[in-house]
Amino acid sequence: MTAADNNPSLNEPFNNAHFESLPHTPCVSLYHRNGRVGCGTYSRNVMTGRLLDWTSVIDTNGDNNDAADQEAASGGGAAQGETMPPYVAVMSEENYTADNIAKLVYYASQYSAGDHYGSVDDTGGPLRGVLVLASSSNSTSSFSSPEPPSPQGDDTPSASLSIGSSYEWNANNNGDGLTNTDMYGLPTAYVTNVNTASYLRSVALEQSNAISSTSNGGESDVDAAVYPSILSEFNYYMGPGGEVDNDGNAVYDSKKCLGWKDTDGDWSPRCAPLGGNSVWAVAGSPLPLAYAENGDGNEGGDDNDRPIILVAASIDSTSMFHDLSPGANNAASNILALLLSAQLIGSSLKDEALDELYGRITFAFFQGDSYGYIGSRRFLKDVTEGFECTAGNEGVASVYKKKDDETTTRACLQPLRADLTFQNLGQVRGMIAVDQVGNLGGNGNKNMYVQGGAATDGGQGFATFMSNVMVELSGNDDNGGYVAQASSVAVQDDGTTYPLPPTPLSSLVQLSSSAVGGVALTGYDDAFVADSLYHSHLDSTSNFTAIDKDAISSVATLLARSAVAAAYQNANDEVEYATAAAYALELLP
Repeated sequence: MTAADNNPSLNEPFNNAHFESLPHTPCVSLYHRNGRVGCGTYSRNVMTGRLLDWTSVIDTNGDNNDAADQEAASGGGAAQGETMPPYVAVMSEENYTADNIAKLVYYASQYSAGDHYGSVDDTGGPLRGVLVLASSSNSTSSFSSPEPPSPQGDDTPSASLSIGSSYEWNANNNGDGLTNTDMYGLPTAYVTNVNTASYLRSVALEQSNAISSTSNGGESDVDAAVYPSILSEFNYYMGPGGEVDNDGNAVYDSKKCLGWKDTDGDWSPRCAPLGGNSVWAVAGSPLPLAYAENGDGNEGGDDNDRPIILVAASIDSTSMFHDLSPGANNAASNILALLLSAQLIGSSLKDEALDELYGRITFAFFQGDSYGYIGSRRFLKDVTEGFECTAGNEGVASVYKKKDDETTTRACLQPLRADLTFQNLGQVRGMIAVDQVGNLGGNGNKNMYVQGGAATDGGQGFATFMSNVMVELSGNDDNGGYVAQASSVAVQDDGTTYPLPPTPLSSLVQLSSSAVGGVALTGYDDAFVADSLYHSHLDSTSNFTAIDKDAISSVATLLARSAVAAAYQNANDEVEYATAAAYALELLP
């Protein structure tokens, strides 16, 4: 993104040499199974326009102020197809919402782009991009979550992967679904520097004020103050889009993007896959690295067949500006709670004590779960359904070595897995997930909530046991007043589905068809905490998010004790939850 301030010459409307690159963070495009979302230019050619305040280029005539009403509006004063000098809409970040973007797009659709600042060789209108500026507001209520009311639920590419996909977990954050909007042809950048943002804001207002217009639907003086102008230029081609087949389906999706071949027929993907490295580890003696064919995919007899109690969290976040996704509450708080929980178990209990438990405690940090539960689904599918390496499960030497540098782990080249040690894990018996425990709502609130339980495993009993254990343990006097209680979320209208929040637990329940379940310990009850800026670039301690460190510490202790209690339950489910809780308190006083 660049900006310029100069007069046109006889040969060129402006001189590219006068553009300066501005520090910024772009909105990028993401492809999914049904198409694409996010921002980007129409082609590899730059998109250029003068800076105008966004309120000067929307239809403010009458009551047509909702995006849904824009299609019915008769227009803001210009005749259909009238040429307008290209412009870039400038708005503060609190105004960057799906509704306002829809207003901008509708207004621009009434015009065609002129060649005032160079030739325009695409079919787009005069709206050539959006500049989002850092705001001076210090109130969280001024901002919205870009996620829809039902994150990874209805009207998202991940709807079929969530349990209770229509449930509105994000109802308290003005979630408007901007993250799921396809803005092909609308490059967007976020300017974080306050001084630069202030300057650009003043320029946009000044240039907008120079455009004279009537207030009752008359024609705007669209050619006013074209030169000289401060311009912005975008060079953010993020791949093709905007085409559908005869059935109305997007022509370009993730499968086509990843499967692209060059003119020689060689595989040459045009986009990078989402994901990254998920991390897992067991408490107690480490698993053996070698693979033994004993029918269960495990080596070492009954010890390796021990069922696992999975303590898990999502470790990634997202936002409209992917390089700015701090996730202080929705990701970092979960990571810290799990790390502290693992540290407590590892420093308090010897391997021998942990090995005597019927279940094996396993910690998992899943990457990519903000995008269709990528990390948790891949890991759980490999573990629960069994993974077979094409070239044999003995695999090849991995680049990852053991601490003693003498033995290497196994890897598989097809399908690619950097470490095959997970094949020696037993079956998952239950999961304890954690989500958004760093912000409990403020005002001295110390309530946490247990989601899931009996509804997740078809009433088989173990998930209910885990839920009761967690509630029982939270009543201990050394929790600093923090209390975990059963969530108030009720069954949906179909009479059978209990919604689950978007955590790795959803992956386990969905993949196992409710044969295996568990609980999720959350910092919210029936909806995310109000003004928590879920999946926003502002979910940061340097902005508005205040993290309750004592809450995270309390959660870590509760997770550790609950995992020990769950692992203590025997094969026939003969241990009462109160007995298991008392045992955990004895080991972790």
